[in-house]
Amino acid sequence: MDQEATITADAPGVSDDASGTAAVMELARVLSRYEFEKTLVFIAFSGEEYGLVGAAAYAKRARDKKEIIDAVLNNDIIGNDLAGNGRQAGTAVRVFSEDPIDSVSRGLARYVKEIGERYVPSMAVTPVFRADRFGRGGDHTPFDRAGFPAVRFTTTAEFYANQHSASDTFANASPAYTARVAKVNTAVAASLAWAPPAPDVLLKTTSTITGRETIGPNLSRGKSGYDALLKWKEVGDVTDLSGYAIVMRDSTAPFWQRQVWAGGVKEFRLTDVSIDDIVLGVKAVDKEGNESPVSVYRVVPRALPE
Repeated sequence: MDQEATITADAPGVSDDASGTAAVMELARVLSRYEFEKTLVFIAFSGEEYGLVGAAAYAKRARDKKEIIDAVLNNDIIGNDLAGNGRQAGTAVRVFSEDPIDSVSRGLARYVKEIGERYVPSMAVTPVFRADRFGRGGDHTPFDRAGFPAVRFTTTAEFYANQHSASDTFANASPAYTARVAKVNTAVAASLAWAPPAPDVLLKTTSTITGRETIGPNLSRGKSGYDALLKWKEVGDVTDLSGYAIVMRDSTAPFWQRQVWAGGVKEFRLTDVSIDDIVLGVKAVDKEGNESPVSVYRVVPRALPE
């Protein structure tokens, strides 16, 4: 980068963002002892403050190579649990995800909350339904824009005066809090890496009027017109699969509210259930209980006529 930087003050950056780097290194140390079904990649990106340079380059390369990325867990500012106004957040962490309500990143945020609180009940995972803090961004952003599921972990008690300043030191940090957030990351990363692939719920059809191929949810009202008929396709290796679970929620609800076990089928009917009033999804579960992210039956926006 052809740019001169004028150093005006020390900025140790313990919470922002040596804490995230330390968590990544610890996760690599711990999780490297296990064998997983999927590949785990541990990265510390450079050039975040210069415009998400490292993350943008990696996301572009992954998109161009058509790599499969199930999740990006970005940890940025997880090193302190005391804010400048005295607010404390020792047992909670925010998880930011981009709109719309059923985007792949929003689905990942729901997964993080469910799995994180299941295996680390002492920590409250608090999803925030926006891309990042108001008017701000992080290294997860380029991945989301490239179409990959990506979220950001951040303390609920930011100390703004310490960020980018000489006071962002160990004296103003909480390694114990960073360790608790790292445990949530460990649970989520391991669960994702052991989980079976999420089922494919999309259906390709060809318009009898325009002749164009369209993609939409493989969901219908069935023959009666008053049921919810869900269909899906298996993806990847399913030799260790236990079956599938149907999840549902009200259209105005932020998180999944109900679950129905479907078993080892690829089609399921919910009798007298209106597909207009609720949101439906399906997830794969293996014999060890590891769950895939939810594949949501969502309508793909139609392109405007050319």
